[in-house]
Formats: sequence, C-alpha cells, structure tokens
Amino acid sequence: MNAMKSAAAFLSSCVLELLFQMISLLALVPGFSMGSLARQVRGRVKGSDSIESIQPSNPSCRGDLLFFCSSAGEFEQARPIIDRLSGRLDLDPIILFLSRSGLEYIRARGENVRAALAPPDTLWRWRRFDSCHRIRGAIVIRHEWWPSFLSVFGRNRPLLLIDAGRPAGSPESKIRNLGRGYLARHFTKICTVDESSAEFFSKNFHIDPTRILSTGDTKHDRVMDRARTTRISDSLRAKVQKFAGGRKILVAGSIYAADIELLTSAWRTNPDLQRSWVVVAVPHNINDKTARNLQAIIDQAGCDFLLLCQIGILAELYSLADVAWVGGACHHKVHNVLEPASHGTRLACGVKFRNSPEAVQMVGEGILQAIATPDQLAKWLIAAITETTSPVQAIASPSHSFVVARTGAAEKICVLLERCLAAPEGP
Repeated sequence: MNAMKSAAAFLSSCVLELLFQMISLLALVPGFSMGSLARQVRGRVKGSDSIESIQPSNPSCRGDLLFFCSSAGEFEQARPIIDRLSGRLDLDPIILFLSRSGLEYIRARGENVRAALAPPDTLWRWRRFDSCHRIRGAIVIRHEWWPSFLSVFGRNRPLLLIDAGRPAGSPESKIRNLGRGYLARHFTKICTVDESSAEFFSKNFHIDPTRILSTGDTKHDRVMDRARTTRISDSLRAKVQKFAGGRKILVAGSIYAADIELLTSAWRTNPDLQRSWVVVAVPHNINDKTARNLQAIIDQAGCDFLLLCQIGILAELYSLADVAWVGGACHHKVHNVLEPASHGTRLACGVKFRNSPEAVQMVGEGILQAIATPDQLAKWLIAAITETTSPVQAIASPSHSFVVARTGAAEKICVLLERCLAAPEGP
C-alpha cells in the first residue's frame, strides 16, 4: 500500500511540476497575459514569499507545527488552535497558504507568524522543506488535500484534517469519492464540523470511524475570541461617532454595488432613516477601483454614507454597530454572518443567503432578517427602534447566544493533537 501511495504521489508530482514550469515560462512572455494565475505563480518557489524565506524555529523549542491553509478564511479557522496551543506544546507554528491573498492578509494585519506560499505539490519540494525544519505535526484546514504533501507529512508524525465538511460537488459520485477517499486515508485523525459529515467520511470514503471525531467548526471559536479581544482604536471610534452625531449606526460589511444600491434606495426615499440612522460601509474588495465605484453610487443617490476602505477594521466596526448588514446576498452569496453575531448585533442581509448554513439557521430562528427591497429595510430599521425602549443591541442577544452555543471545537482539537503527539508515531 505504501509503495502504491509513493508511486501515485510521484506521478502527481511530475505532472504538477511540468504544469508549474509551463505556466511560469508563459508568464514571462511579453504581451502574454496570464491574469491572476501569473500572480499566484510568481514568487512561489524563490524569494520572500516562498518557503525558502521561513527561518528555522528557535532551538530552545521542541520543533514546528505546520498549518496548511487555502487563504485568509482558513487562517482565521487555524488561529484558535495556534492561540490555545501557545505555551502548551512548545511548538512554533508555520503557516503555508495556497492563495497569495492569504499571505497578503496576515501581512496587512501584522500577524507575528512565520508564513509563506505553498510550493508546487511535488515530493522533492516538500522533502527539501521538511529537511530544513523540525516539523512534529501538521494540520490541514478543510480543503488542501494534495497528494505529495499528504505523502510526506502523513508519515511518522500526526497529520490532522480539521473543520472538515461534506465535500461540495457530486458527493455521491463513486469515482470522485474513490479519489477523495484515497487522499483522506492519509490523515491520522479527521475532525468534522458535524455528525453528518463524520458519517459521510466513514461511509463514502471508507475511513475507520475511530479516526473521525465530530468536533464542530473552529470558526465559531475564532469569532468569539475576536469579539472578546477586539479593541477599537480611539481614532476610528472618534471618526465614526463624530459622523454618527448621536444617531444609530448601521455597519454594512463586505459589501458590493448591489448592497449599496439597496441601502441608498432605502435612505433616499425615507426621511425617518436619515434622521435616526447612519451607514458606515466597508467593501468586500478593498481597492481604489471598488472605492470609486461605490462612492459614485453613494454620491449619485445623494446619501451621506461613510465608506471606509481599510483591511482589518470590520471586526472593530461591528463592535460599534447597533445593526449590521452583511454584504453579498443581494447579488450572489452572503458573507460572514458570525462575526457581527458574536457582538450581539441585530443582523440583516439580502435574500441570497443559502450558501451559508449559519445564515439559513439564523433566518429560520428569526435572528437574521433576509431583506429583498428598500421598503422592507426601512420598515425593519424603524421597528428596531420603535418596538422596544431597550438599546437595539439588547434585542439582538440571540445572535450572540447562537455563536456561543457552537464554540468548543478548538479545545477539542488541541486535546486530540496533544494525544497524537504523545503517541509513538503517526500512521
């Protein structure tokens, strides 16, 4: 079996190395645009973004703990594990990202961790990286099931898959499940987000049930950790409160043009909203072009909204919000509803929210309001003030309770990892 795994990993390595070299060469051809693909390839094997830049851990610690993340979202899911294990295992974390946006995200936030882009998935690159460090265990967050990575780091040390859910896309396909099952069997332990995912892994991937544990999702721990530790800067607080002038604050996070169009339509036609509420908006895509386009919509509507285009301030702003509007669901899919919920904020979004299981549950429980029209939004906001004499946040406590009830996954995974590391060796 090990010989078959090695042969499969070697074949995969050869194919991926060839593709990587071809794309790298094409990206150098003048006038030949590779778009975002060239951006992802650039600097992946050499330079300050590559694994070559990662310094060895301090000799006084026991070694390294490797985390493999797709992008920023997966890093946020890994963060509760990193924080809880600090001081417990004496292992220094290394973070690898498949997507460049993840690396840019932690740099913009000033995260003090060793991090780099993952190299092309080849046996020789991973073995060389492994030889330069003292990696005692590895954790894959949800998605990155790469054959050569699993082959190298799934031997003689714990290799955990965490926050695993039922895979999207033809989940009942026997051919697809055969390949996924082969990869899944590299993991020492698999931590799923719920019992149904655990059953799926056991039934469809033929994983020994003793290797699967339904722990929950660490994203709930992360949003609560951030809510407890978020300290809004004095300058940002002063800016928002001066803009509000005593009015209630609606923070619109991760917004797109469709969100701003619905909000401005509600404000333009309803004087009561203008007297009682202000909107502080943060785009999903933080760049100059997006800022100009959204500001143009606001100006054309004649609305006095505060548009803030800065990475990493949304959690701080949610702590000031009386109501939060979560963007994306007016045109495509809703973004993170848990972060504003962790602050006990009353929530609303557009009607395209079914991509998020939490949003579906919140709508069903009346915690999240799905809004289709400007008139619905106006009525909902006015009711948020007139239906109770308590502060708006006080009537939103179910949102906070919703998140708190789902925490605990991070500690379960930490305990499991400690047990695996105490065992003689991985599979």
